[in-house]
Formats: sequence, C-alpha cells, structure tokens
Amino acid sequence: MNKPKPRDIAVDGRAGELVIGWSDGRESRYDLEGLRRDCPCAHCRELRDANEGGLALLQPEAVSATAEVRGVSYVGRYGIRIEWADGHDHGIYTFEFFRALDAGG
Repeated sequence: MNKPKPRDIAVDGRAGELVIGWSDGRESRYDLEGLRRDCPCAHCRELRDANEGGLALLQPEAVSATAEVRGVSYVGRYGIRIEWADGHDHGIYTFEFFRALDAGG
C-alpha cells in the first residue's frame, strides 16, 4: 500500500495551526506551538535530552512568541522545513512524523 503524500500544506495563522491535505483525502491540523517546542533538529533534541524533556531555551511563554511561521519549504520528497519567527529553521519535519502525530493517520 502506498503511503499518503501531502497534496497541499498551509499555515492557518489565526488558528495557530499547520494544515496538511493528504492524497488519501484526510486533512490534518497540527498545533504550531507544539511543533516549535518539539523541533526535530539535533540542537533542540540535545537541549530536550539534557533537560529531561523540557526545552531549556524555550519556556512556555517563549514558545508562543516564536511559534509564528515565516515560511515553509519542501525538503526532498519526505518532509518540510519550517522557518520560525525567531529565525530557527534547522528542523526537518518528515511526513511520516506528521502522520504519526495524527492519531487517525
């Protein structure tokens, strides 16, 4: 069975969500604050590991301030890179990651 691929990706700034429409007809919405807090880049992972799950540089109030998206770009055929308001753009969010986050996907 083929894995669903994204048809379209949009940022809903008013709702604070990243919206992905999938090739299987599903629409998934992801909280921007959660995506920023759980950035998959090596640097952020190290900080989370050192802090036992809490990202040292991004306290809850700081996550809200940096969760604004400046841009989204494709990385190959397997994911996207999000440029956040604070300029951070090193994390590659795979489509597999997004489908795993979507409980029904």
